[in-house]
Amino acid sequence: MGAWNATRLFAIILIAACAGVSWAGGTFDAVKSGFKPSDTVFTDRHGEIVQRVRTDFTVRRGNWVALGDMSPALRTALVLSEDQRFWQHSGVDWRAVSSAAWGNLFNRKTRGASTLTMQLAGLLDEDLKPGSAGRSVGQKIGQTVASQILEQHWRKDQILEAYLNLVPFRGEIVGIEALSQTLFGKAPNGLNAAEAAIAVALVRAPNARPAQVAQRACGVQRAVQALDAPNTTSAKAACESIALLTEAALQRRAFDASAGIAPHLAARVLAAERAVAVGPPQTSTTAASKATKAEPFATLVSSATPVTPVTPAIAPIPATLRTSLRADVQRLAVAALTQQLRELQGRQVEDGAAIVLDNATGEVLAWVGSSGAEFSAAAQVDGVLALRQPGST
Repeated sequence: MGAWNATRLFAIILIAACAGVSWAGGTFDAVKSGFKPSDTVFTDRHGEIVQRVRTDFTVRRGNWVALGDMSPALRTALVLSEDQRFWQHSGVDWRAVSSAAWGNLFNRKTRGASTLTMQLAGLLDEDLKPGSAGRSVGQKIGQTVASQILEQHWRKDQILEAYLNLVPFRGEIVGIEALSQTLFGKAPNGLNAAEAAIAVALVRAPNARPAQVAQRACGVQRAVQALDAPNTTSAKAACESIALLTEAALQRRAFDASAGIAPHLAARVLAAERAVAVGPPQTSTTAASKATKAEPFATLVSSATPVTPVTPAIAPIPATLRTSLRADVQRLAVAALTQQLRELQGRQVEDGAAIVLDNATGEVLAWVGSSGAEFSAAAQVDGVLALRQPGST
């Protein structure tokens, strides 16, 4: 106990000495609103999603996920593995600090003293991110200070939610939504105990070999089982099962770059947005107007957006773009074209396209540029815009 008090006193002195360290991580709401998925979502005129397209290739992020929409197994496994006293400490686990200090003194292997709050502080502040040689002493002290500031202004559930949305998992994957969709092909609320154990194992060693990830995941699952209740499945069998699941999961890439019912329309709108982004300075209203004028026969993008400055050349693609489509008409057009092509398979008809316009306004209600992979050998070609010979028409 004396050693623990001495360690805590030493740490308090360090914190006091660094009281001037500033941390600008912001409020929980600011961090959440600043989170940007790597995809752009296209909706119809009523807000229904019709297409999702990846537009940021520097990182793979899904949507921000509320803590209540994450698997309970994941939350339990993370806290048990990374920060067992998360719900009790105020940012720093002094007991773990003491244990780590004495372990280092006597060259014994101990569990790390970094709490989830401290790790989150490192994710939020660029100055606290480790270099190639790890964090410096100053960074570690700053991380300690920042974690206590976080705990004073954020609730525990907000800390856990932000951590799981911001933590890098493997390669380009950041956040639990991208991990769940990429490796397991499901939403975070559907992760079972084994999948949760693998996800938590990747927190500690994101780019480790599958065998190492599986070994750690096995340890995480054993700890959870010991906490909950004895399991009838033998430990050896459970670990063998996790090893197979890990090997398969780390090879999967289920999070497609694009998905939905309007790929060609989305490509057209993106092209218009990018043309606006690299053009002269203007507002989003004139950008929407330009997109409309660029299209000779239809309105593609709703112009009901607030006037905001657009920076030329570096303007990001919005996370959500609303189009003039009607999702029900789009689905009907896709189904009608598919049925027609099935009936014409014996007549050397390989592909087709369809567009539905509102005669009164010229707005596009449905845009089907191709039949897709089922019939077409060039599904990426937009038949609505492609120049064709009169005989083909």
